[in-house]
Amino acid sequence: MRKLALISKRQNTSKALTRQLQNLLKDKVTVTGYYLEGNIKLLSGEDLVVITSQQIYHEAQQYIDPGCPVIVARRSINYHEIERLFTIPAGSEVLLVSDLLTTTVETILLLETLGINHINYYPCAPDAKLYPRLKTAVTTGQEELVPDFVENIVDIGHRNIDFTTLVEILGAFSLLDDTANLLSANYVREIIEFIKQTRQMADRHSQMQNQLQVIINRVHDGIIAFDEKNHVTVVNAIAAQLLNLSSAEIVGKKLNPKQMDKNSFRLFSKEADKEQIIKIDNRQWIVTAASLMQGDSSGGRIYTFKDVTEIQRMEEELRRNLVRQQNFARYTLDQIIGESEEIQRAKQLARKLGNSESPILIQGESGTGKELFAQGIHNVSSRRKGPFIAVNFAALTESLLESELFGYSEGAFTGARKGGAPGLFEQAHKGTIFLDEIGDAPLSFQVKLLRVLQEKQVRRIGSSQIIPVDVRVISATNVDLKALIHQGKFREDLYYRLKVLPIKLPPLRERKPDILVLASSFYREYCKSYPALKVEEYFQFIAPYLTAYNWPGNIRELQNVVEHLVSLSPQESPDEQLLPEELLADYSGCNHRQKANPAIREILLLIASANNGYKPIGRRSLANQLNIPESAMRHYIALLEERQFVIVSRGRNGLVLTEKGKEFLYSSL
Repeated sequence: MRKLALISKRQNTSKALTRQLQNLLKDKVTVTGYYLEGNIKLLSGEDLVVITSQQIYHEAQQYIDPGCPVIVARRSINYHEIERLFTIPAGSEVLLVSDLLTTTVETILLLETLGINHINYYPCAPDAKLYPRLKTAVTTGQEELVPDFVENIVDIGHRNIDFTTLVEILGAFSLLDDTANLLSANYVREIIEFIKQTRQMADRHSQMQNQLQVIINRVHDGIIAFDEKNHVTVVNAIAAQLLNLSSAEIVGKKLNPKQMDKNSFRLFSKEADKEQIIKIDNRQWIVTAASLMQGDSSGGRIYTFKDVTEIQRMEEELRRNLVRQQNFARYTLDQIIGESEEIQRAKQLARKLGNSESPILIQGESGTGKELFAQGIHNVSSRRKGPFIAVNFAALTESLLESELFGYSEGAFTGARKGGAPGLFEQAHKGTIFLDEIGDAPLSFQVKLLRVLQEKQVRRIGSSQIIPVDVRVISATNVDLKALIHQGKFREDLYYRLKVLPIKLPPLRERKPDILVLASSFYREYCKSYPALKVEEYFQFIAPYLTAYNWPGNIRELQNVVEHLVSLSPQESPDEQLLPEELLADYSGCNHRQKANPAIREILLLIASANNGYKPIGRRSLANQLNIPESAMRHYIALLEERQFVIVSRGRNGLVLTEKGKEFLYSSL
């Protein structure tokens, strides 16, 4: 069988082109690939030698029998992989990597001849001394030659042997008549496939252009873009109308100062990437400019025009939406923490009251959780799917109360919003309105509030229209309303109208078992970002102080104290020195039997027992006997030493109980 030898510079090229010739010549000719960097040898007996490029001809010639015919192949781009080049953004700078500088330059010329010139190529090869450090590289099947600093490699495959060279090879073996039609058909099919791919990409590009035009014409902002040569590339209808320009006339051209207002034209000559405010046709516009980058260089600029009045309208709408989103009750009665009988009774009563439609008056000191109970009652009622609106009378001035609760019509007063606004009673329709700090309601307003509660209808300020409202009223106070009635500061008829179903919340000092339960809950909440200790371990030194304190600020004050402690000592058990002064002042210093810390009593008992038996005792043995961490025991001993209850000896005796310590121990037993 006749033989063909193919000689290339590198192994990868040899394999790829040998495969191409084997597919062409089938079983009619034996094709063997050789490469100069590896398996080349002296050739003899070959019927034809094909050298893959002119650049290696002289080096390959020394291995060829002088009488053997030689063809230097012409190479073409691999059309099957060429689509990958279109994934690279236009204007990008890329390295084109191949095994020889001349081959690289030749490949660049081929690509540009094919019209694939939307990117800028820089030749890179082992024999090239200078080339830029770019992030993207295109290679013809030579990925191993790509420099290490390249981040993105686009491989378009080895360059194939050209159609004209294939015809020469077939002619040399007198096979042209047998395979010419097949070769021609394959070649034409590849060209057609390439044309189809190009057409598909052009269609996609056109489709994207149309979609982009539809999108920019649908947005509420004006948009105009320029390329690096200051030609207009995109302009939407709003920008064209605003600048008094015709988009059909200016796209693809530079702006002419004669076509537009001088101030507007000056806008585009200023530095990009800055925000400006301009006035056009008595309207304020915020103009934002930004540079369009192509690789590391500028690809032009884009300007957006935002109507200031539209921004203000959107801001108002956003605020209204946020208010509407907040009109719901987040808490349920089950989320109210407490194990004491007092709080359990209050929760049971609240559940029963939730089934009624009558007004509820929640009485309790500040910080006892009145709003939490109001939300919990709403969530067990038949109105739980409706809105929950809360209003604090202490936070509103008398002049604002009526407009906030009852609303106003357009033009009711200076600054009234166009179209008017509904009041909180209207917003609470089919739901619950929570009137917090009702004792602070001005006397003049109480008459109007009573009328709304009795008639179940409101009238906006400046309007004669009556609006019926279906609202369940829950009010709350931390003052004695009866005392206010005697002082003439609260209407008696309103009091009895609100107090159809009363509920009184116990202060924290009357539910002592809940103090550490609540403190533990707050600790877990504030320690979400820290590796928390066990709750018992965290409060081990300060628990007596917490339970002994009167808590005039109730749960809110306890929550603040825990937050204070976690801020100062998030990952270690705090001692009493970190407590606020009012807690320390209220604590009598372990002198009362009911306030003595059980752990301290146990420690003193063990020390006394050891001293009586003339046995040494120290921190470590105490920690082991009481199953307390040694770090905690160290703190307890320091505390006892500070109060002169024990003497810490460094000798054999260890800890010794003082007379003061004995007195305290015997008084606490």
